Amino acid sequence: MKSLIYGYGITGKSIERYLIKNNIDYKIYDDNKDLYTSDQFTNNLKDNWDVIYCSPGINKADFTKLKFIAKEDVLTDLDVFMAEDTSIKIGITGTNRKSTTCFHLHQLLSKDYAVNLIGNIGEPVLDYLNSGAEFSIIEFSSQQLDKLKENKLDYGVLLNIAPDHIDYHGSFEEYKSSKDRILEAKEKSYENNPYKLFHWITGKKADAINLNNLPFRFEIITKSIINDSKSTNMHSLDYAIKKANQHFNDDKYDLIICGNPAKEGFRTFNPKGPEHTLIFGLHANEINKCINHPEKKLYKNLSDVLIEISNNKNQNILFSPGYPSGDDFKNFEERGEYFNKLVHEILLK
Repeated sequence: MKSLIYGYGITGKSIERYLIKNNIDYKIYDDNKDLYTSDQFTNNLKDNWDVIYCSPGINKADFTKLKFIAKEDVLTDLDVFMAEDTSIKIGITGTNRKSTTCFHLHQLLSKDYAVNLIGNIGEPVLDYLNSGAEFSIIEFSSQQLDKLKENKLDYGVLLNIAPDHIDYHGSFEEYKSSKDRILEAKEKSYENNPYKLFHWITGKKADAINLNNLPFRFEIITKSIINDSKSTNMHSLDYAIKKANQHFNDDKYDLIICGNPAKEGFRTFNPKGPEHTLIFGLHANEINKCINHPEKKLYKNLSDVLIEISNNKNQNILFSPGYPSGDDFKNFEERGEYFNKLVHEILLK
């Protein structure tokens, strides 16, 4: 059987490890030819591939193209995990709070069970295939659900739906249709309280504990500096601003924004609360057209933003990007860590 890995990012590399472990021959295709360091790579997409493995994040057009190329099937890592893993699988999705809900439920279940925390929250699912865990909590994006061949979840949770990722889906209706696929699980729920989810899944009452917050979700560095790098859409940004207005008790503060507005469909937004909106990065000019605020300023990079804040002695800061990372950072974790690093080097030195 001839197998092809389409895309050699984090997911593609996890698929490679899976294929090697199962003694399956494969080749790799990636648009970035700088990755071609061995004869495992190929430029030939039309070489009678039986199965093509791909990342759920590829666009619809490429995914459709692969369906015509593959002789047998096009699979994502989640298709393989669904078919082969023996743990009890809990899928959670929603426009907002899906990572936080997964993170909190994981803390509750982990007190009594072996639990995987995988999927869109950051860990490749195939690296945890049949790992011995009793439960697998899987955060699903709309793109992952859109490409999923068959929902074999034991429990599916839909937290909420609001317009998002229209650049990928084309319309809110298509986006909603993808999100609704989580409800094809054996059992379904709209619950967002992790304690109630614990009871629903286990039939037991969870002990009350202090639940840790997700890294870079309204993380208070100092009383005057907040790192909310996990904010990757307008709904998260709006929530963070409302929370910051309370936190700063109506004192003046600056909002720092970055990321790729194309992934939010170039939606406009009016931040109500911050004194200044400071925009930086490779997508700054595009963001500027989307943000309606009387006091806006554009910067080349984050260092320039923090240096000016330091010079102006205005130390109240909300870093809540409001967009996916785009070309500035790999992910929200990298930009959150970078923000913390520069804060300590420039503002807290």
